[in-house]
Amino acid sequence: NVTLTVTSLLPTLSRVTNAASYTSNAISPGEIITLFANDPTHPIGPATAAFLTLDASGNVATSLGGVQVTVQGFNCPMIYASASQVSAVVPYEVKIYANATVLVKYLGQGSNGINMTVATTVPGLFTTNTSGTGPGAILNSDLSLNTAANPAARGDIVVIYMTGEGETSPGGVTGKVTTVASPPAPLTPGPLLQPSVTIGGQPANWTFAGEAPGFVSGVMQLNVVVPTNIAAGDQPIVVTLGGVPSQQGVTVSVK
Repeated sequence: NVTLTVTSLLPTLSRVTNAASYTSNAISPGEIITLFANDPTHPIGPATAAFLTLDASGNVATSLGGVQVTVQGFNCPMIYASASQVSAVVPYEVKIYANATVLVKYLGQGSNGINMTVATTVPGLFTTNTSGTGPGAILNSDLSLNTAANPAARGDIVVIYMTGEGETSPGGVTGKVTTVASPPAPLTPGPLLQPSVTIGGQPANWTFAGEAPGFVSGVMQLNVVVPTNIAAGDQPIVVTLGGVPSQQGVTVSVK
């Protein structure tokens, strides 16, 4: 007699990136990351995409569409899962490690591991076309989307969304949906390292830096004053945290 055990093909990871910038040099605690599979015969998730859900405690669930992601053995809150692309949140617990292994498990089958450097910050700005470059996912002061047809005035405040800011104060809670606290405490947890911003190559002041209300912890909101001494048009914007700049090629439209 011959006994056969039939299993599905092992999911295979090709790279791990920042979910906003798509750079892949390192990960930071709380960062939203995106995992990719290049081989369609070894999918890392379901054919029909699955999206973020909350568990019974109100936190972002760590299993989605039959997919789980771990970083150094810690379960990641899941943002998105499909056959070729999965997004998740790096647990804050990995801050004690210099390096960490990222794995995906799909339908009980574990993937290859990708070893990543754990950095204090890996800032990335979200973009409207989800490519990592081009117009930023930025709101004007009236909360309308900043575009070339709807630019911000010089001297106005724009709202920037990013990830990779690292540990926060109060400390980040893995999978927690950010809520607004009552004054005088910080409205939301802020980054331990203070950000600096340039727009059009000029320093820009900011009025708020903290976890974005209504989003999972690891998405940061930054309210920035557009400098008055820059030209109109699509201007490059860069946010630096801990000496690490965000990706090049992200713009904000100014009138």
